[in-house]
Formats: sequence, C-alpha cells, structure tokens
Amino acid sequence: MRPRPSFAGAAIEVSDLARSVAFHRLWLPMLGFRRVWASPDRVMWSRGYDHFVMRQAKDGAARGPGALWLAVAAESRAQVDQVFAELRDGGAEILQPPSEFDFSPGYYSVGFRDPDGVPIEVVHRWDELPDIADAEKVSVPGHGVTLGGYFFKPQAGQPPYPALVLLHGFAGHAHNMAGLARAASANGYAALALSLRGWLGSEGESDQGLRQPLDVLAAIDWLAKRPSVDRERLGLVGASMGGQVALLAAAHKPHIKAVASFFAPTDLAAWRAANPFIRDYLDDLCGPEGLPVRSPILRVAQIDVPVLLIHGDRDENVPVAQTVAMAEALRSHGKEVETLIVAGAPHFFSDKENGVARRKLFDFMRRHLNRA
Repeated sequence: MRPRPSFAGAAIEVSDLARSVAFHRLWLPMLGFRRVWASPDRVMWSRGYDHFVMRQAKDGAARGPGALWLAVAAESRAQVDQVFAELRDGGAEILQPPSEFDFSPGYYSVGFRDPDGVPIEVVHRWDELPDIADAEKVSVPGHGVTLGGYFFKPQAGQPPYPALVLLHGFAGHAHNMAGLARAASANGYAALALSLRGWLGSEGESDQGLRQPLDVLAAIDWLAKRPSVDRERLGLVGASMGGQVALLAAAHKPHIKAVASFFAPTDLAAWRAANPFIRDYLDDLCGPEGLPVRSPILRVAQIDVPVLLIHGDRDENVPVAQTVAMAEALRSHGKEVETLIVAGAPHFFSDKENGVARRKLFDFMRRHLNRA
C-alpha cells in the first residue's frame, strides 16, 4: 500500500544560508532530496514533485520560527474545496482560491495565511496519470522499469500511420505533452506521450539523461509493434530535458527517421558554467564526471537521422548557445540539421510561439517521415 502523503513543500527563512545548506545536506539526501536550483539568496531541494526551499534572511536575522510557506497534501480536490469553504466562512485571509494552473496540470490548491502571517497551501496532486477521454492510457516497458503514457490515434489518414514519441521536460510528465500529442493527431500522426523514468506514472528515478535514453529506445520498439503504426515512419520529439534525452536516444541509432529537440541542454558542462542556478543540481546529481555521458554534443558522430533544433533567444534557463553549438557540431560532422530560433521567446513558449514552433516541427516531420 502506498503511504498516505502529508508533505507537499515548505520554505524556511535562515540566518546563514551557507551554514543551513551544509546542515541540511546531512539528512535531506537520505530522504531522496536533491538541490535543483540555487541563487545567492535561496536554494531549492526537490524529491520528485516535493520541494523544500531555504531563503537567506535580510540582514542575517530570521523572523520567528523561520517559516515562510508550508504546503500540506490533501486526499482529494473535494478536500481542498472543503478547507477553502471552512476558512472563508471563518474569516481567514485567502491568498488564492482553489485553482489549477495551466503550467502544472493536476496540482490543485488553496492558499491562505495563518494568524502569524505564515502562508499555507493545501494541495491535491495526482499520484497517477489520469485517464484522458481522447487517448489510451498505456504502460510501456522501459529499460528495467515500466513507463506510463498516452497513445493518441490520428484524426486523419489511413493505417499504418506515421508516429511520434513525445518527451516532457524536468518535473513534467506525459500529461504535459497532451496538447502537442493532439496537434500531432490532427496532423495525421499517432503519438505516444511518455512519462520519463522518475516522473508521474513511471517507475525508477529521474537521472537527467543517463538511463532515460535506454527507456526511450524500448518505448520506440513498443510503438513500432502497434498494429496501426508504420514502423518505417517513426519520429522522436522532446522538450527541455526531454529534448536532451531524445538526442541521446538518437545517438543509439534507434529505428526512427528524424528527431526534434525543443530548448534542450546539449553540453552539460557548458550549461553548468553558464547557469549558476543549475550548478548545485548537476553537482548533486552526478558531479562533473557524470556530465559528458549526458551531453548530446559529444555524441553527434553517432546521430544518423535528420535533426531539428528549436530554441528561444531569450531563454534564461537553457541558453540558446546550447542549440547553436549543437547545430554547429552536427554540421561539422556532415549531419543533416535544421534550426529555428524564436525571437524573444523564453524557456517556455507562449501560444503564439508554440504555433510557430509546431508548424516548423510538423513540416520537418512530414518531409522526413514520408521519405520512401
């Protein structure tokens, strides 16, 4: 039986951030937490979807017990609504009525403030991928783990259909790719939206591209065996970490015709140097010695299919230089590569920017998956 969840996240204010980080490193990793983000005045630890944030107090003086934010897990959305109604009727200060945000499907919460001013959030999160009316929820064998996902049938054309495997970014899951999967379906593709290992619906631990590419190879083989799928017309698409994993998988020469990557890290040592906020995460995950095996730019010689690289030039999380360098490396090895740099786009695209990127993606896949 799965243990009943109680903790969803917390933030504390500390008088000496460096001292607190050293202290909490003694026990947080034992419970599966890793540093995933850092800045001069705060550090975030993560265990899957659970977060623990430490913030440096101004002038080195923490207020009261140091609590800034506490999140407690509810058993259902109805329970979140009940908490809201009770607090509202009791005159509590409501910071956020029960809501679910587009960028975090399945995270439904109410926020309020206690009498001492501490923000508290009561949240219900999915613990499994939910059913989707227009897709088949599937279990896919990975490399020693079982992966969850959705299979979307095409809305046009005749079988056997071309098909795409879609991979999400860090802290995401297959449901995040449902919009792109529906767009693929409307363009005549079958689509497998997959949760990478370590994320919602899938077994194992997330590893930022170490074993995850092997899982993707197994998923491609699974998809190729679907009766309605044309095994000679398969493509691979990933966003952010999923784009990195897609490129790494392509280097293993799977049975695909093309690969597309959205705003992905490709040279993890250069990424670590350029983005101090990601440095602690990579150091805790694998250390400098674990970066080369996770870097697609060091595997370009093994990639034998056409590559599409898409990136925003205002991306502060993964600099666009990662895509520029990857494209140059591919061209220097005589590989077929196309790029789309979206002017003004940050790491997460707007609806308009997504429209531009998707038109390019489906044009690219149409040309390469329809080759004889």
